[in-house]
Amino acid sequence: MKISLTSKPHSITLISLLLSTSLFMTACEQQQSKQIEWQLPLEAPEDPHGAQSRSNTIPDWAVARQGEAEIAWLQKNTSKIFTSKLTLGGGTRVQNWDIQLLGLASGLRVKNSSFLNDENVDNPAALVDIRQDGKLIYRGWLYEKFPELFGMDNSEWKVWLKGITLRPASIETDKTGSLSSAG
Repeated sequence: MKISLTSKPHSITLISLLLSTSLFMTACEQQQSKQIEWQLPLEAPEDPHGAQSRSNTIPDWAVARQGEAEIAWLQKNTSKIFTSKLTLGGGTRVQNWDIQLLGLASGLRVKNSSFLNDENVDNPAALVDIRQDGKLIYRGWLYEKFPELFGMDNSEWKVWLKGITLRPASIETDKTGSLSSAG
């Protein structure tokens, strides 16, 4: 049997290539057992505009002025839109959903994780409590200017604020009169 010198280095190279490939394959399989951070299932971040994780206190300024909010409901599977007008403190029912208007803001903004009503900001908002079959689904602010960013996340329904109407604050008058130096 005649072996050429050129085939022996070729077979050694082939064997070493097969060994390194098998080692590489087993090393890759071991690494795949650990999940990489970007492969992990996404968790919804806490909605800073929702109030489900915060205390249930409503800011005094949110109930200081009487008014109404017009809320729109889109039933996604039928594309049917329902609208309802709520007075502050009132509620209504749409299908198996209950919504209550808890507060109003003409210019809502967030500063240091606190909600403020800033008259210089054009950001109308309504604080709502939305329940389905009695179970709390969303409690937080709906924004007129940003309906797609904040609010209830539901696969069958979309809820947004169409607008708010605030009545002027009532001025308390002193019925006792005033003393005058003119006689």
